[in-house]
Amino acid sequence: MEHPTEGWRVYLRSCVFLHPTNEPFRRQHFLVFKKFNAHHTSPKWEPPKGQMEGKDMHSRMHSRMPILELLKENVRRETEEEAHITEMKKLRHTGLVFQSQEHDYLPNHFFQYHIFQAFITPEELQRSVDLFAWMRKHPKAVARWKRDRKETDAISWFDPKTTRMNPRWCPDILALYLTHISK
Repeated sequence: MEHPTEGWRVYLRSCVFLHPTNEPFRRQHFLVFKKFNAHHTSPKWEPPKGQMEGKDMHSRMHSRMPILELLKENVRRETEEEAHITEMKKLRHTGLVFQSQEHDYLPNHFFQYHIFQAFITPEELQRSVDLFAWMRKHPKAVARWKRDRKETDAISWFDPKTTRMNPRWCPDILALYLTHISK
């Protein structure tokens, strides 16, 4: 988004915390995914997240959609690409937004992570787990995939000791989520 006269620009991004449908809700019990080819214990784990792309907003179908609906579509696409999860239950915007600037941004250029929450069934979780297992067994096939389909290569439940969050923005987003979400 860009203001036509004031010169500021905001890059819209989304992030989703995925919780199980078959267990009582716990804020810290959500799925994280490891960046492709990172060591298992390196701080490269994160929930599905990503920037809204121009193509997400310029198609005829999307040109009249409210921004919040476009962000929901973005989080669905990112979750399918990174987590290989297509069925999310009760996807909702939490009302939380994390805003900051990248170090190489021009003045008055910002990004915003709109934070979502969703739930997944045990069956959908198993499909994702199975696909990640298949990926480990078939690296040559995975090498032929589009880059955005192979951004991650492992799935796990968040654990601050074993699935350390990517230090870039994830710890701040996680702190915001854990501080303000009760269900």
